[in-house]
Amino acid sequence: MSDELSYPLPTDPVVPHYDDPQLTQLRVPPHSLEAESSVLGGLLLDNGAWDRVADLVTETDFYRPEHQRVFESIAALINANKPADVITVYEHLASLGRADDVGGLAYLNQLAQFVPSAANIRRYAEIVRERAILRKLIAASDDIASQAFAPRGKAVATILDEAEQKILSIGEEGSRMKQGFQSMDKLVVELLDRVQEMADNPNDITGVPTGFIDLDRMTAGLQPGDLIIIAARPSMGKAQPLDARVRTLTGWKRMGELRVGDALASVDGRPSIVTGIYPQGRRALYRVTLSDGRSTECCAEHLWRVHCRHWAEPRVLSTAELIVLLGKARYRNRVWIEPHSGEFGHQEPLPIDPWVLGALLGDGNLTGRGTVRFATASDQMLQRLAERLGGELALSAASAVDHRIVRRGGAHAAGQAGVLPNPLRQALDALGLTGVSSEHKFIPRLYLEASRSARLDLLRGLLDTDGWVERGGSIRFTTASPQLAQDVAELVRSLGGWCRVHVRATTFRDAQGQVRPGRPAHVLNIAHPQPDQLLLLSDKQARLRPERMRQKRLNIVAIEPSRDAECQCIAVSHPSRLYITDGDIVTHNTAFAINIAEHVALNEGLPVAVFSMEMGAAQLAVRVVGSIGRINQGHLRTGKLTPDEWPRLTEAIEKLRNISLYIDETPGLTPSELRANARRLARQCGKLGLIVVDYLQLMSGTNSDGENRATELGEISRGLKMLAKELQCPVIALSQLNRGVEQRTDKRPMMSDLRESGAIEQDADIIMFIYRDEYYTKDQCKEPGVAEIIIGKQRNGPTGTVKLAFLNALTRFENLAGYDSGY
Repeated sequence: MSDELSYPLPTDPVVPHYDDPQLTQLRVPPHSLEAESSVLGGLLLDNGAWDRVADLVTETDFYRPEHQRVFESIAALINANKPADVITVYEHLASLGRADDVGGLAYLNQLAQFVPSAANIRRYAEIVRERAILRKLIAASDDIASQAFAPRGKAVATILDEAEQKILSIGEEGSRMKQGFQSMDKLVVELLDRVQEMADNPNDITGVPTGFIDLDRMTAGLQPGDLIIIAARPSMGKAQPLDARVRTLTGWKRMGELRVGDALASVDGRPSIVTGIYPQGRRALYRVTLSDGRSTECCAEHLWRVHCRHWAEPRVLSTAELIVLLGKARYRNRVWIEPHSGEFGHQEPLPIDPWVLGALLGDGNLTGRGTVRFATASDQMLQRLAERLGGELALSAASAVDHRIVRRGGAHAAGQAGVLPNPLRQALDALGLTGVSSEHKFIPRLYLEASRSARLDLLRGLLDTDGWVERGGSIRFTTASPQLAQDVAELVRSLGGWCRVHVRATTFRDAQGQVRPGRPAHVLNIAHPQPDQLLLLSDKQARLRPERMRQKRLNIVAIEPSRDAECQCIAVSHPSRLYITDGDIVTHNTAFAINIAEHVALNEGLPVAVFSMEMGAAQLAVRVVGSIGRINQGHLRTGKLTPDEWPRLTEAIEKLRNISLYIDETPGLTPSELRANARRLARQCGKLGLIVVDYLQLMSGTNSDGENRATELGEISRGLKMLAKELQCPVIALSQLNRGVEQRTDKRPMMSDLRESGAIEQDADIIMFIYRDEYYTKDQCKEPGVAEIIIGKQRNGPTGTVKLAFLNALTRFENLAGYDSGY
């Protein structure tokens, strides 16, 4: 006996009685034999009724196989301009050898007598079509359930995408019920309106207008089903040199070593993934120095999230804007950045307890190779050290303040020849700390890149030994080792603290009583939002006066030109778009296509979907508001709008509240995920007018292994082309250009400059490049403020160049007055 459920299907062609309780318990597919018989009977009585049902039903919509064959015969006769009655249909079926399969002449005669007339045949056909849709839904649901129960190696995303396609295709078939013939009187009126519209507007636009007259003249608008690629070099901004360090979850990496998918340390412990890498070429750099001495390098357009006591909220400013700001006395030494939380680091086991290692670096003697020595007069230190050493090691007093850390039970074991090694000495050997004098002490990288709790314990061990609290409550640490001083500063900063290093000269008296210069002392001034967490010894904690301690902020004290170097910028997945660079400094991390999207949504009144995988939805909204309201982007980010910009801001917001512009900021979408999101939006708001993908290289393949990016890009571009055809909507995808354009004298891009150009070039219907001569030639530019839109490929139209005005402050492209492309 099978464990699977069996659903018997009715084989009796007799019309079922739905009041029969036994039949109502059966899983009978939805159908209406009465409606099917009425449609067929009406057609046999009146062939003229064919025109009222031919657009609604096909033979596959009928439930009974004999009805499918009868309808197919009626259709064949009528389409051949032959009469279709009981006799002619019977003869046609007999010639095919199917007359007996449908019940012969008697059954055809019964169908003809089933209805008195064909007056309501349209409604009968609608019922047949509705039942057919329900049966298809059941079949699709069964297939989806089977796939879900037995995926057979298919990815869940693929199964979900196929399920949506099946349901959507049924919905599209169902739309036939809403379509019908349109009368000529209606069509000619619409034609007259269209002709008048074309007469008023000389541009022959048959697709979705872009708002750029000359571009529309060359392309006739963006056509439904077209994939349009807009390619350019990555925009200016957010660049750091390739040798700048970026903190990952497990340590530091050079900017030039980062790869998409790398996990970075974030400001608050939440995951942050590199979603994009954009080479910027050779750029002029500035060194940004903070109040505790740490510094990093970046370009003039790099962004910073900064605070000032004059502001209600933090602002995002570029390095160039900060230079101007710091030139004003009101802001000098009063603009600061926030530290991070320090919630990052590896979880690997450490060979020595972090607090013990800190104590040894502070008061331990590491110069020898035998017993590890430790000096302290504090009973509390000795008690804590004994607890932290664990069961294998013990303290042995050598003098009043000197102690040895030895193996518990001695170095000799009963029945075992030789001396047992000291596990602490073995661990110090492995870390490279054996035989190290006080001026050469350091913190191993394994500990500097450990978890926050381990780093905090290490700092506590250092401060409990060589740290002290001054009368005012501030914390100090001193060492003769310049390397240890830098390591402790990095340790404090990695925990979100403030640490400044001062080098002071020292003196000592020799045996003859002469004063001589000693080794320089490195004194660290340490501050932290929670200073009581940094010390464990009760006597040092008692000296802390948090209420009297002035808060140390990471003020920006200087921004100075440093050098020229190869640079790149990165995009990260963290919502704040912040990442951590040199010195544990927190720093911040597409206009043409967005301008087209604005026009389609605002002026054409069509729904627009923007998939922004680089820029956050809030940032994109700021750009759109500034563009529509013609408001300076810098003013909009800082809130310092001019008197004439405030009313434009209100007007722009009011316009945007009434348009259908939707932004999806999900990073790393796959083609199936993007198609699913687009389909859902299309069902929600109707036919989409435009889809914008920003940008192509930030998407992920369905089965990405990171090894063959060209194949992955091919899958992505094909997926976008399929989406355009499926939704009958133009899709604009932004794409990066490779760096080959930077090496040529003429920087204008060409088809070969497209990254992974083979697949993109093949699938795209239109490929456009953006070129701004002003970006490359600066003061020598002959056409400042002009951008060239180079159409390198157009499947159904001419190629050429269109010139537009580029308003940099507004991040907006506009029609160039007086320019004629010649088309």
